[in-house]
Amino acid sequence: MLASTTVPRQSSSMQEFPRNARTGNPTVRSLSDVLRDLEKKYGIKFAFQRKTLRDKTVSLPLPETADREAVLKAVLKPNNLTFRKVDDYYYVIVDADEATSRLAPFVAPLENSQLVQSRPGALPDERLNFAVSSALVMRQPVDVRVQERRVSGRVTAEENADGLPGVSVALKNTTRGTTTDASGNFAFSIPNEGGTLVFSFIGYLTQEVPVGSQSTVNVVLKQSDQTLSEVVVVGYGTQQKRDVTGSIASISTKNIKDQPVPNIVEGLTGRLPGVLIQQSTGAPGNSPSIKIRGLGSISAGNGPLVVIDGQPLNSGDLANGGGLNLLNPNDIDKIDILKDASATAIYGSRGANGVVVVTTKRGKSGQARLNFDYYTGVQQITKKMDMLNSQQFAEFSKEAFNTAYLERVTGAKIEDPNSARPAGQRYRYPRGEIGGVNFDSPGSLPTYDYQDMIFQNAPISSYQLTASGGSDKVQYMVSGNYLKQDGVVKRSGIDRYTVRTNIDAQITSYLKMGISLSPSFSVEDRVNTDGHWASNGVINAALSLPPFVPIYQPGTSVYNSQAFYAAPYDWPGITNPVANIYEIDNKLRTTRLLGNAYAEVKLPLGILYRGTIGGDVRQARQNYYQTSSLPLNQLLPPTANAAYSETVQELNWVTNHTLNYLKQIGETHRFDILVGLESQKNDFERSRIDANNFPNDLVRTVNAGTIIGTNSGRNFSDQWSLASYFGRAAYSFKDRYLVNASFRRDGSSRFGSKSRWGTFPSGSVGWRVSEESFLKNNRIVSELKLKASYGISGNNAFTSNYPAIGLLGPDNYVLGGALANGLAVNSIGNENLTWEKSRQTDVGLELGLLSNRIFLTVDYYKRITTDLLLAVQVPTLTGFSSAVKNIGKVENKGLEVALNTRNLTGALTWTTDLNISFNRNKVLALGPTGDPIRSGTGVGESNITMIGQPLGSFYGYNQLGVFRDQADLDSYPHFADSRPGDVKYEDVNKDGKVDANDRTLIGNNQPDFIYGITNNFSFKGFDLGVVIQGIQGATILNLSRRFYENLEGNANSLTTVLNRWQSPTQPGDGTTPRANTRSTGNNNAISSRWVEDASYFRIRNITLGYNIPKTLIQRVKIQSLRLYGGVQNVLTVSKYLGYNPEVSGYEGPLTGGVDYGSYPLARTYTIGVNIGL
Repeated sequence: MLASTTVPRQSSSMQEFPRNARTGNPTVRSLSDVLRDLEKKYGIKFAFQRKTLRDKTVSLPLPETADREAVLKAVLKPNNLTFRKVDDYYYVIVDADEATSRLAPFVAPLENSQLVQSRPGALPDERLNFAVSSALVMRQPVDVRVQERRVSGRVTAEENADGLPGVSVALKNTTRGTTTDASGNFAFSIPNEGGTLVFSFIGYLTQEVPVGSQSTVNVVLKQSDQTLSEVVVVGYGTQQKRDVTGSIASISTKNIKDQPVPNIVEGLTGRLPGVLIQQSTGAPGNSPSIKIRGLGSISAGNGPLVVIDGQPLNSGDLANGGGLNLLNPNDIDKIDILKDASATAIYGSRGANGVVVVTTKRGKSGQARLNFDYYTGVQQITKKMDMLNSQQFAEFSKEAFNTAYLERVTGAKIEDPNSARPAGQRYRYPRGEIGGVNFDSPGSLPTYDYQDMIFQNAPISSYQLTASGGSDKVQYMVSGNYLKQDGVVKRSGIDRYTVRTNIDAQITSYLKMGISLSPSFSVEDRVNTDGHWASNGVINAALSLPPFVPIYQPGTSVYNSQAFYAAPYDWPGITNPVANIYEIDNKLRTTRLLGNAYAEVKLPLGILYRGTIGGDVRQARQNYYQTSSLPLNQLLPPTANAAYSETVQELNWVTNHTLNYLKQIGETHRFDILVGLESQKNDFERSRIDANNFPNDLVRTVNAGTIIGTNSGRNFSDQWSLASYFGRAAYSFKDRYLVNASFRRDGSSRFGSKSRWGTFPSGSVGWRVSEESFLKNNRIVSELKLKASYGISGNNAFTSNYPAIGLLGPDNYVLGGALANGLAVNSIGNENLTWEKSRQTDVGLELGLLSNRIFLTVDYYKRITTDLLLAVQVPTLTGFSSAVKNIGKVENKGLEVALNTRNLTGALTWTTDLNISFNRNKVLALGPTGDPIRSGTGVGESNITMIGQPLGSFYGYNQLGVFRDQADLDSYPHFADSRPGDVKYEDVNKDGKVDANDRTLIGNNQPDFIYGITNNFSFKGFDLGVVIQGIQGATILNLSRRFYENLEGNANSLTTVLNRWQSPTQPGDGTTPRANTRSTGNNNAISSRWVEDASYFRIRNITLGYNIPKTLIQRVKIQSLRLYGGVQNVLTVSKYLGYNPEVSGYEGPLTGGVDYGSYPLARTYTIGVNIGL
């Protein structure tokens, strides 16, 4: 292989050759480094075989002479090397013993051929044709043809319109070729019959282009995702991908361009192995959750640490929204996700759940660039629930009331008219005032589609303007973005404004400084879509409201209230969903300033100091107002109004200082050593005040109402801080054997004096087998690396900042006959409390085939989290029932596979990225007795955490079907009031009866595996991207169906109730019980009836783009013009009956995967344009 370095020609006065200025003593440097310096000093270029320079060194200082060839001889002769001068610009370096025999036959004809003769306008790189390198390697004469013609062109990078210098341009199957100049231009001679040009450059995909009769060939190179020289971000620094021995998944935002995602997390879905991203709600302003390698905690957080430009964020609260939702996706350059402990241990007590490292875009030296990007589109819900129409509902409801009437009233007959039945036993229909309709004439009932009334086709648009550029001294990137997204639920949406400024300045030769500032402001219109209608849940109300009830009172614009149609027929006061949307104002305004500044100083001995200070200031204010058109609860008339105002303020600042030492000894040893200090502090404050009885709905600020009671005003504040010191060392021997180690020690204010400090070490090794002599020149295997790691990281994301100390709370008492304010201990402290610790082992391999056209990454891991924080029972003499201790233990183990292929590389390119991940979660220990933890969701116990099972498994009765007839009922244990047609539950403990002791595991929300497939195509300016993603094996506890399929006949239901049991001869589907307002047999109990398959296959995104040819746009001074369009959430294939199989109404690890009514996802259609100036 031939190596060379392309540099711009420079005057010799522009550069001084480096030497040891402190002592003047000789210093040993590698020959390749010295030659690189000589190229820069003299503006020349060397060509050589890599093995020729391997392990060669030079003693400094060099001779003090202006004769460059004398210097070159002094450098080469001690290494038994010599050179041959091709012209004033090019030199070829070979072994002195072989110089005459190998070089002479080839350079002479090269100098005399028309292929390299100087002529006006010839490019410098043209003179050193690939004939030189090929001749040296292949030992064959240069192919010089007489009948030739010129071909020229320009090579640019996909990410911008700048020319790429140093790109190899070769005529396939010949020795002809050249390299591009500093502007990306090339020109050389080819045979008249043409051929195929091969363009190759480090970091980019090789491209072949047939010449045909063309004289001009312009090419756009695409970056390669699997280049081994790619740099990945690790804790407090970077490493080349080939040197990484941990498990790190990386993605450039160039790969997710043009997706209409308001936050970057949505764009990552399905693209990274081991990373589960769940978009449980489609509400504007919400960020999907990120889980890396399973769930590891019960009461602390399970989300990763987010680090933006070296600045760790706090997990946050109301003002945070997940940390990434207020970050403009267009400002992000790259995201690296650190997964194993060797990568995360350097973040110590915050790294147990993985680390998401975000690098934003920065300016580059060169011509100023201005880029404008705009897209607009429309969003719509992907599905609607199939509900009963009014006729179906009337018949169903009448049947439910008839069933109860016959069972409750002795001698009752189904023919008895409604008017003859006693109060409480009548089948219900609305009063004559709202239509005079009757269930005895169901065909005359109107049907209202409340889903159409609450959902809409919602617009979305984004405006992005970016300016970047700079000189050798100062580089800048300034951007501004405005996003306006209306929600598919009416009156929901977000307006977000973001600005970012990144500036880097080379102050002196040894001092570099920079600053990043990113202010943002958002206004979010919220609609309560989640939860039960009794708490104004809009979706639950829209699906539960009987379909014949008009939204407005007849002939008016006055909303019907639940009280209007509830009496005297005992309707369950379902709220009016449209009124809930329009008569409740709920705005969240969030202001945020994220910024940091750094200084880098080059110290003696090659040590680099870097100091950084950063802050994250956030303020969120939520104003809620409910008008007098709505009742305060579902059975009261609409006579009251209410409001609250809540403010959250948070300041999170961090500073760190690092010393980094890099040392290369020849081509054998490479060291990278880093040590550092860091401190972080967080201040948080929340205030809220409630009021009601406003005189009218015109003035809606809290001060216009009456403050509610003594507890109407609340204020809460807390703080935490962290002090740390850490280090990392990496060693590489001959680029084959790799060793990495890290260490961190954290001290946290959250813990007592006995356990305030924790230690988090890690180590990893790697073996690049492909660099061994027996595999180095293998034509099939281009890369093979084996790696293994072990480390410890922690989790300190507790719900309380003071678990180690006993807290005081207000407790009034009587003193001297008067009530006095007082304080009392309301929790027990534990000074031995410490963070949860994760010990993780990881082994893996990286395999590249056919010059890495096929690249496979496999990782197996096992992570055991110990010292889980649990509330355990304490002696009653303490005055408390429980206290928090470090006791539990959870295991996650799994396999991750990623396969990247370059299927086609010619004019038509096609790449595929596939990943699949398996994870198994299991609880190993729970407290001193091992008793399971039962948890609920507002409708009773629905989840259980027990030893040997995944966290938060679903817990309830196992449904076997329905009792078909009396004989079936008599033959199996059942509840006392069960009848034929009621649910048949399993007698799990075989004690001859069915009761609460028969509840068992009925499913869990953790998938067997997750997967993603991304295909990218390009052809003559067109590009197409398709992202497919899914999960398999998870289940959802669909508690919403308890309301939409309750069979009591007092609320609307899914059409699945049409398959209900009606008689022994009409048993229905064998799963859906009978209609009955009495709800006998515990039919609505939490059971496997509500557990559904959450597996899904989703075409997440399709994007089509076209780059307008430069020849058509350069006349109007436009550098690039791209048109694109796309669809997000194109298609979802799932058995789940709800809106979204990713739903999880409760984000805690103990109650995950429960659907209690949720904002649906939207399908988004967009078109856009990107203009570069």
